[in-house]
Amino acid sequence: MSDAPPSEHELNFRPPREQDKRTLFRQALAGVVATIVVVSQVSDETDIRAYYLGTVICVLSMLPMLIWARTMDHNYPFFELFMATNLTSYGIPLISEHNIISLFDEEVRITAATAVIVFQLVALVAFYSVRTRPRRTDFWTKSVFRDISKRWMINGLVISTIYVVVVQFFYSPEPGIAGILRAIFFGMGTSCIFIVGIAWGLKQLRREEKAAILACVLIQFVVTSVGLVLRTGVSLVLLGLIGYFFGARRMPYISVILTIGICAILNIGKYDLRAQYWSGEYKAQPTLTELPAFYSEWFSSGFTPKVRTEDSAASLLLERNSLLQMLCLVISYTPERKPFLSGETYKDIPGQFVPRIFWPGKPRGHISTYTLSIYYGLQDEEATGATTIAFGLLPEGFANYGFIGMVLLGVVFGGTFKFIVVWSRHSPIFSYAGLLIILLTAWSFQAELTMSIWITSLFQAAVSIVGFVYLFRRVQEVVT
Repeated sequence: MSDAPPSEHELNFRPPREQDKRTLFRQALAGVVATIVVVSQVSDETDIRAYYLGTVICVLSMLPMLIWARTMDHNYPFFELFMATNLTSYGIPLISEHNIISLFDEEVRITAATAVIVFQLVALVAFYSVRTRPRRTDFWTKSVFRDISKRWMINGLVISTIYVVVVQFFYSPEPGIAGILRAIFFGMGTSCIFIVGIAWGLKQLRREEKAAILACVLIQFVVTSVGLVLRTGVSLVLLGLIGYFFGARRMPYISVILTIGICAILNIGKYDLRAQYWSGEYKAQPTLTELPAFYSEWFSSGFTPKVRTEDSAASLLLERNSLLQMLCLVISYTPERKPFLSGETYKDIPGQFVPRIFWPGKPRGHISTYTLSIYYGLQDEEATGATTIAFGLLPEGFANYGFIGMVLLGVVFGGTFKFIVVWSRHSPIFSYAGLLIILLTAWSFQAELTMSIWITSLFQAAVSIVGFVYLFRRVQEVVT
C-alpha cells in the first residue's frame, strides 16, 4: 500500500497499525481504570451492593470500546459509543450516589442497577453473536460523488452554523416545518463536522480552513448551550474529535483535555445560572448581544459557584447527564403503584413518520416523553409545552414492560447495530451508507431521548441528507 497522502478528493481511513491498536487499548484501559478509581474515592455510596453493581455497569459500558480499540475491525464504532453513554448515565451516578439518587431507597437502586446490567448483557450478546456478510450493492459500496472537495464540507458547516444562529436569535419556524428544518441542518452540520474532522486528521486542511472550522464549532457550541444544557454542544465537539481520530488514528489529547476542562467549568457553573434564568416553567435566554456577558458570568460561576449541587437536589431531576434518577423513579412506581404502560409510548412511532403537512394534527415529536412525564406526575399537560424532561430509552423500556423491556431493547439495539456494522464494512465515507452511518454515530450520544423521537429524528435527518446529496449531485452535473 502506498504511503502517499490522500488526494484532495479522497478521505479514506488509514488502516490501523498493530502499534496503534495496542497503544489505544492501553490508553483506553488506563482511562477506564482511572475513572472508576477516582469516582470510587469520592463516592458516598453506603450500600456495598449498589457500589459493586455500579462498577459492573461502568465495566460493561466501556468493554465494547476496549474490544474495538484492540481490534479496530470496523471504522464506525457507533455501537461502542452508544454503550459508553451508560457510563455517565447510570454507572458513575450509582457509584457516586448522586444526591437525587439518594432520595430512593436501596432496593430501588439495586433494581435499577440490575435492569441496566440486564440490558447491557443482552445487547453485548446480541451484538457479538450476530453473523452476517458485508453488503455489495451500490448503496453500500459506491461513492455518490464523482468529485468532491473538502471545501464543500466546510461550506456546509458554515451554512448549518448560520442556521443555528438565525433560529436561536432571529427567526422561529412554524411548528409544521421546524422539525424538518432542524433535521436537515442538524444532519448537514453533524456530517460536515465529522468529515472535516477526518480531513484534519489526514493533514489535508490549510490554516485558514482550520480557523473557519474551529469558529463554526465554537459558535454552534455557544449557541446550542445558551439554554444551560450542554449535551448538544458537547456531542458536536465529540463528533469532530472522533472524526479527527479516524483520520489521524491517534487521540487529540490536548483538545480532549481542553474540552473536558471547559465543560467541567460550565457544568459546575450552570446551577447558579439556572437559579437565575430559570423561573418556574419559564426559561429566560440571553440575546445575541448579551452572549459575551452571559458566558463571562457562566465561567465566573464555574470557578466560584454559589449554588452547590447538593443544595439543589430537587432541580437535579432535570439533569440530562444522569438518567439513573429517571429509572429509579419509574421503578419506584411500577408496577406496584402504576401498571406497566404495555407499549403505550411506542404506539405513536409509526405516525411520526407521516409529514405534518399531510397530518396537521400529528402528535408532537416528544409525545412519548410527555406521556411518561404526565404518567409519573412530573408535569401536567400544560407544563409539557414549556419544558421537556429527559427520560431515556431504558426508563421508557422499563415503564412499558419491566425487565422484559430491558431484554427487548438489548436485542433490538445490539442486533441491529451489528447488522449495520458488518453491512457497512466496505462503505466509503461518501456513499449513501457512509453518510447515514455518520448520522448514526451522532445519534449514539442521544441517550436521553425516548424511542419515538430517537428513531423519527434520525429518520428525518437521514431523509434530509439523502435529498441534499441527490440535489448536490444534480448541481454538480449541471456545473460540470
